[in-house]
Amino acid sequence: MSLHPVAERLGLPRTRGNGRLLVALAIDALGNGVMAPFLLLFLGAWTGLDLLVIGSVLTAARLAALPLGMAAGPLTDRLGPRRALVLSGAAQAAGTGGFLLCTGPAQVAACALLAAVGDAVFWVAYRSLTAAVVPEPDRPRWLGAQIALRNAAFAVGGLAAALVVAAPGRTGLAVLAAANAASYLVLAVMIGTWHPAVAPTARHSDVDAVSYRVVLADRPYLLFVGVNLLLVVAMATPALLLAVYVGEVLHGPVWLVGVAFTVETVLIALCQTVVGRVLERRRRTSVLRWAALAFAASSAAYALLPAVPGGLLGPCLLGAVLITTAANLLEGPTGIGLVTDAAPDRVRGRYTAVYQLSWNVGKAVVPGAAAWLLDRGPAVPWLALTACCVLAYALLTRLSRLLPAHVDRPAVAVG
Repeated sequence: MSLHPVAERLGLPRTRGNGRLLVALAIDALGNGVMAPFLLLFLGAWTGLDLLVIGSVLTAARLAALPLGMAAGPLTDRLGPRRALVLSGAAQAAGTGGFLLCTGPAQVAACALLAAVGDAVFWVAYRSLTAAVVPEPDRPRWLGAQIALRNAAFAVGGLAAALVVAAPGRTGLAVLAAANAASYLVLAVMIGTWHPAVAPTARHSDVDAVSYRVVLADRPYLLFVGVNLLLVVAMATPALLLAVYVGEVLHGPVWLVGVAFTVETVLIALCQTVVGRVLERRRRTSVLRWAALAFAASSAAYALLPAVPGGLLGPCLLGAVLITTAANLLEGPTGIGLVTDAAPDRVRGRYTAVYQLSWNVGKAVVPGAAAWLLDRGPAVPWLALTACCVLAYALLTRLSRLLPAHVDRPAVAVG
């Protein structure tokens, strides 16, 4: 069945029969948009604990979730991605809802750990389920649509949360926590009652026997995971560091950062599917090299901001963020698509879990590394990121010679 001409120009995917996948992603993004920016504020007001204690407990819980998250691969392969996705929704509902019952740091740690493990299972199961029910030629557009929808839902969730938090007292914050937990329950029920036309039968008699050995033997794939770790650091650092950099190093208004990132989110939501359509016949390693160069250029631009006159800080900061946005538009569906097509069906969960580990490790390393580098000088973090991106480019050049052709150049739906 061909797409409507407008949908074709916009790079939108065929969704018949699989719409619940997109709804599930929107629910997860709404939940993150609603609660993530206000979690520290909520826990401080709700439990009375010191913010430093809460921050330390949350960090410790997320680090503890890293090895547990690797169990998401075997779990998904053994149960099938649909059942694993239901379990992830239930775990996140219990973890985020449990925050309402917390009175001490141990309870906060337990709930945070449960929510973090549920989140790790979500991404492994969700990407495996997408690969199981979406035909291979349709996957590139599906991945682009998922990224666009996630950014849009995240922005809507954040806006709604900001309005709720404006209410006096703790009531608004408690409403956010309850709504977040309820959204994950809705996700679990919706996926649990869904019977897709293409049943994701991921169970195999030899799944347990192969363990992670198949992934570890796939050297090109492991090289890509290493490259992705470098790109994750390039993506995560600006989001974490720019507010401090603009406020304390450049002595500019911090609200500029909020405006710049809002523009980035909106552009990705509006442009991701179109960019994906334009690039869908390109080699993935080539697109990722372009992304690495764009990340390097944006990092160099951030390093040069101290030399910019005060009146031009806003436009120059926005320009640097727009270069980062272009890099994200190039990298997003390309990297995930490579993972989806590289993984054999019987161990797709394990492949996805290793890929997700690069995200989790990158996000865990960035806060401490960025703060340490910034203490060495205002330009040092950005020059380090530039070096990471140049290394990623070099490794991608080698990867282009090692990847199987069907992984590097994806099949594309016609019409």
